[in-house]
Amino acid sequence: MAISTSTFFRTILSLSLFLFVFSLPSPSLAAAKCNANDKAALLQIKAAMNNAYYLASWDPNTDCCSWYDVTCDSSGRVTRLEIFDDTDVTGSISPAIGNLPYLNFIDINALPKLSGSIPSSITKLTRLTFLRLKGNNLSGPIPTAIGNLNKLTFLDVSSNSLSGSIPASATKLTNLDAFHFENNNLCGAIPQGGKLQSFGTSPYDNNKCLCGAPLTPCK
Repeated sequence: MAISTSTFFRTILSLSLFLFVFSLPSPSLAAAKCNANDKAALLQIKAAMNNAYYLASWDPNTDCCSWYDVTCDSSGRVTRLEIFDDTDVTGSISPAIGNLPYLNFIDINALPKLSGSIPSSITKLTRLTFLRLKGNNLSGPIPTAIGNLNKLTFLDVSSNSLSGSIPASATKLTNLDAFHFENNNLCGAIPQGGKLQSFGTSPYDNNKCLCGAPLTPCK
């Protein structure tokens, strides 16, 4: 029996639509949901920053990969954290930041009311290539084990109120393309080695009493 032209084309159109619909990725495959442990760590970070309005999108009832200033990889692990340029963020950086093991990029800067110390747990994040904590109101020492972050290509802890000395382990940061320790209250001898003598004196400007190459010799 002959098939009419209109019936033929309707059949082709229906088949094409069927194939198109079933070729689309399912929602579960299109984007992995945020890892539960990462989500818990982020919520602790938010709490330590006094639930700042800046972090209003960090809702425990939503997927944290959709939160403002959070980036995840295809497996749902948090890889980037960017919280910056806000005069209303207060509190401190939670030690829970060390519970985000897939982070390779942290930019927490220009938060003048953010105080407290740099948590030592940050030195567990050995995937980090970029760490900027500039222009906050952080105090206390640079973590002793900062050298664990030996994949860093950029480190900036300038314009805070950090004190103590530059840790000897900083000489292990041999992949640095730039670093900044200026505008703090750091004191003591600059460790010799690694990249710490490679960028002149400006990364050490305006500190309390740093000495040793590339600055003047220690007395």
